[in-house]
Order: sequence, then C-alpha cells, then structure tokens
Amino acid sequence: MVIITDIRSSNAAYAAKGRHGLVCVFAGATAGIGAATLREMVGMLRSSTFYVLGRDPHRYQDKLDELKKIDTTNKIVFVETQIALIAGVDQACSIIREDADKVDMICVSPGGMPFQGAVYTEEGLESCFAVSYYSRLRLISNLLPLLHKSPTPRILSILNGTKEKKINEADIGLKKHWGIAAVVNHTTMCTSLAFDHLASTASHNHLTFLHVTPGLVSTDTPRTGRPSKSNGLFWWALISTFQIVSGWIITCFGMSAKESGERHAYELTNDNFVAGSWRVNRLNEIVPDNQVLIDYREGGWGDKIWEFTVGVWEKALTKDVQS
Repeated sequence: MVIITDIRSSNAAYAAKGRHGLVCVFAGATAGIGAATLREMVGMLRSSTFYVLGRDPHRYQDKLDELKKIDTTNKIVFVETQIALIAGVDQACSIIREDADKVDMICVSPGGMPFQGAVYTEEGLESCFAVSYYSRLRLISNLLPLLHKSPTPRILSILNGTKEKKINEADIGLKKHWGIAAVVNHTTMCTSLAFDHLASTASHNHLTFLHVTPGLVSTDTPRTGRPSKSNGLFWWALISTFQIVSGWIITCFGMSAKESGERHAYELTNDNFVAGSWRVNRLNEIVPDNQVLIDYREGGWGDKIWEFTVGVWEKALTKDVQS
C-alpha cells in the first residue's frame, strides 16, 4: 500500500522539477475519476499540451476554463468526438497526429456500469464494451507511433486491473451471452491480455502499460444508466435497489475523487512503474498476476484477443456512421 502522504510527496517532487513540453491524451476526463486525474496532472506540468476527448465542448467549457487557470502555461485542447464509435476515435487521433509530434501519456477512463441493459452503437458494438475496451485500445493503437517518439511513454487504463476472471472463450464479444458481470469480466481480461500482447512486442518494449482498478470512488458524476422496465419489473426493482445501496456505500466509504485523481497522477509519473504490462490495485501497488490471467497468457490468448479486437474494429468501420 502506498499511503496518501507518500503519493502527495511524490507528486509534489515531480511538479517541482518543472517538467515541461509533455503531450498528454485523456479520454473519459470530462467528469469523475478521469477529470480528477486530469486536474492533478495539469497542476504538475508546465508548458505542456493536454488533449481532452469528449462529445460536447459547450457543456465542458466551464471546466476547460478552470483547467486553464490552474497553470496558464499549459495548453488544453478539447477534441470533439464520440468515444463509443471506432470512427470517432480515429477522427480524434487524426486531429492529434496532425497537431502533435509525440505523445508522452495516455489516460483512458470512459465508461460505467451498463445498468440500462445492452445498448448498441451505430457501429453495432455494445456501448459499455465499446467505451471500456474497444475504443480505449483503438486510441492507444492509433497513437503508438507518437508514443514511440517519447522518451518515457506511459499508458494508463482505469478499469478493473487485478480482478481478472475466466471469460466465455467461445463468445468473447458477448453477442449471445451479454450480462453486466460478463461485460465487466470480459473487458477486464481483454484489457490485460491486450496490454500484455503490446508490451511483449519488441518494438514496444520501452512502453509502460498500466491496467488499474480505482476501487470505490465517490464522484459527482450523475448515474445516467438506469435499468429498463422492458426487461421485467423484478429486474428493474433489483437493479434500482442495487444502485441505491451501492451509491450509499460509495458515498460513505468510497475514496474521494481528489484522492483518486492524485493516485492516478502518481501512476502516470512515478518511476516505480517501469516498462512492461502491469496490474495495479486501488492503493497503487503492482499486484502479481493471478493464475487465471497467467493461464490465458501462457495459452497464447494475448495474440488471440488482439486478433479478435482488430477484427471487431474492421467490422465496425464498415458501417456508414457519422462520427
């Protein structure tokens, strides 16, 4: 466990070095944990550029103005796009590639629990699976050439690292066996295996891939995913009750958004996280891989998951969708 005083000391020491000229890309940072992490990073860097991906620049303008006041030497660029669409991610990456000559850090955290049931994007992807995995990995994959131009490239996916469980190997994308727990388990395992695959590639051996779990965090993000009565009144009542109870637990016992942001900023900047693919718990400890993940990796599932993911991207991009 890394105690919060040590986190703050590390972050302050990093900020005191006057690091400047870095390029950081954030997806999922318009609210919640991602926003808290972005705020901390803006305060730790000087004369650096932050690309923030999101859907509505007008709704984000007040927060954008606040970020600019934290350190006026930094440049905050809002990139308007739909994260849930692969075409939208490609469009955002095209803008970044045209503007930046490198990328030093990527932090991805979009998504949430799919209490409303399976909702599909225009590209035919289940939206929670898309923003939690497919879109995140597409962003990272697209920006690998720019990451290679950084002396210390680091990728952080805030999801559910250390919680890997067995998946349905015959239905990786959950076309036939969708469920809330299944989505969580599959996006978790796919992220860890995809990171392992990328880190094991010789050309990527200087990149740091961190798949972290934030734990329970109390944020001001409204819960927009509501259960549908079309799935039955019992299911609606069960999920509604679960949301109320879990919300109370998080409010009473969850980590503050500020502390969570400080901890993820630590993960993006501390030298303890060297090149490779790592799973990190909510208190910033690198956790040894569990046997389920080890068995999948030794069985060649890193390559299998990557091949599957690329196939999903290619199929999604055959749809004629306005991003």
